[in-house]
Amino acid sequence: MRRILVPTDFSEEARNAYEVAISIARRTGAAIKLLHVVEMPYNSSFNTTGEATTGSNGMEQVFMLRLLESTKHKMSELLRTVPHEGVEVVQEVDVDRPINKIRRTIKEDAVDLVVMGSKGSSGLDEFLIGSNTEKVVRTSECPVLTVKSRLQDFDPREIVLASDFRREIRGAMDRFKEFQQIFGSRIHLVYINTPGAFESSANVQQKLEYTAQKYGLQNYTINVYNDVMEEDGILHFANDIRADMIMMATHGRTGLSHLLSGSIAEDLVNHTRIPVLTVQLK
Repeated sequence: MRRILVPTDFSEEARNAYEVAISIARRTGAAIKLLHVVEMPYNSSFNTTGEATTGSNGMEQVFMLRLLESTKHKMSELLRTVPHEGVEVVQEVDVDRPINKIRRTIKEDAVDLVVMGSKGSSGLDEFLIGSNTEKVVRTSECPVLTVKSRLQDFDPREIVLASDFRREIRGAMDRFKEFQQIFGSRIHLVYINTPGAFESSANVQQKLEYTAQKYGLQNYTINVYNDVMEEDGILHFANDIRADMIMMATHGRTGLSHLLSGSIAEDLVNHTRIPVLTVQLK
C-alpha cells in the first residue's frame, strides 16, 4: 500500500477518517493526500483551478477568492492539529464535482485506499456525507474504508468478512488478506441465513471452509448467523463479537437482493458505527 486518499469536508467524521488513515500509513509506509473539493453550481464562471473565466463578474471573483482562502486555512489547521509525524501528507484543494474529482484522483494518482468520513443516512445535506460517500463506495476502483467514530490508534483485531460465498471474489479477497496481514487480525467469515434464502448450517459451513482453503486464509473462524435480513444479520453478528471492522465485496450495483450488492454495502455504511471496508468486484 503506497497511496491513501482522504477526501475531507472538515467535519468531525472526516477528521476521524484522517486519523485512521494516519494509523494505516504508519504501519504501511503509505503517503496520504488530503483532498477538499469546492463544489460550484453548474453555471459557475470558474474553471477547475478556481480561476475566473469569461463572463465572471467581480462579486463572483471576490466570493471565490475568499472561499479558497478560507478552505486553505482550514486545511492548514487540519494538518497542524492532527499529529502525523513520520507520515508524508500532501494537500490539494480543487473546484469540481466531488465525485468526479475523487474518481479522477483515484485513477491519476494510482490510489490504493480511500478513507472517508460518513455521518450515515441522516447526513445527506453534508458535502461528503451520504450521497457522495455512497457513490464512492459503489463505484471506486480501489478499496474504500468508511469511518464515523473517532478511533485513536486504529488497530482492528476482529474483522467480519460477510459474503454469500457463491461467486469468485479472489480480487477482493487479496485486499482483505492484505488488511488482515497489516494488523495481524482474525477474520470471521459469516454467512447470513435468512428466511428467503435459507441453507442448512452443514452446507454453509462446508462452503465457508472451502472458501477459506481456496484463498489460503489463516487465523479465521467460520460462522452461520440467522436473521430476518442480510444487513441486520451482519450488523448483529458484528456487534455480538465486538468487531472492529466489517469487510464486504460489492458489484457496485443497486437494487439487488443478494448479499454482494451495492445496496447492502451502502446500507451498512449508513447504519453502523463500525468502520466498513468495501472492495468492488471487477
